[in-house]
Amino acid sequence: MDQPKLVVVHSFYNPNDAYAAKSILEDSDIPAFLLDSNTSTSNFGSAIAIGGNRLAVADMDLKEAELIIQDFLKLINDPSVEIEKIRCPRCQSELVTNKPVTLVKALLTFFITTLFLFSSNPYYYCKRCKYKWNENKRT
Repeated sequence: MDQPKLVVVHSFYNPNDAYAAKSILEDSDIPAFLLDSNTSTSNFGSAIAIGGNRLAVADMDLKEAELIIQDFLKLINDPSVEIEKIRCPRCQSELVTNKPVTLVKALLTFFITTLFLFSSNPYYYCKRCKYKWNENKRT
């Protein structure tokens, strides 16, 4: 029996998209490989020169992989798919960030979570009305 050959299904310039597509193929029981991902991820200029993060599969899986990747590309390029934006519960502003952390608080949090394995609750901060809230208590 002949050894299967690797063929490139698609090239991605965004490494996050490449790894997501690889995961989707592997979830569909299609072994997938990223060619040149280390080179293209470490230096974006070289990603353009070498053709990006090339996603490859065995030649016998090519047709099924192409269909899956086409669906994936439609999803990531679809402007109608909205990402949930975090809004301030008080003024509905989208000018929200994580609460600034002081060095002392960061060190304390690090030691507490490392030593006692507690998970921290994310706090958000509205830049418009200065409101602070806990993500787990958000409605």
